[in-house]
Amino acid sequence: MVILAAALILLGIAGAVLPFLPGPPLALAGLIIYGVATDFRAVSVTAIVVFSLFTILTLILDVVAPALGAKGYKASRAGVIGAFAGAVFGMFVLGPLGVILGPFFGGFIGEMMSNANAHRVWRAAWGAFVGFLLGTVVRLGITLAMAGYFVLALFR
Repeated sequence: MVILAAALILLGIAGAVLPFLPGPPLALAGLIIYGVATDFRAVSVTAIVVFSLFTILTLILDVVAPALGAKGYKASRAGVIGAFAGAVFGMFVLGPLGVILGPFFGGFIGEMMSNANAHRVWRAAWGAFVGFLLGTVVRLGITLAMAGYFVLALFR
């Protein structure tokens, strides 16, 4: 069970930066498996609940971060909505590449519909991409925290 848990956590770390793997859920699954295997002596139920909440946060952030990034770069309402719609569309329709490209093109198209100024259009698209990158950093941080907790749990 330790090997399976460790493999899932390692896949989770990779998945935190690769859009085709669900990083935090994989790492969480590894922690849960190790918790069950040790009767929750090494990995507490409280830790599982906390990391579950953080995992849910990362899933929400995957959709919301590009819109917040576009807003932070002063996109119009249409640009922010476009970045959000692009994130949702990209995630569910276009697959792994859509997770990256969807918010960028959604922010671009949304801003184009509201503003003919090329600088603002590119700025909104860039903001959506920056939001995606910041979401990735948060996702990686949470996944690394789970990996660190797992390593510490191995020595309990």
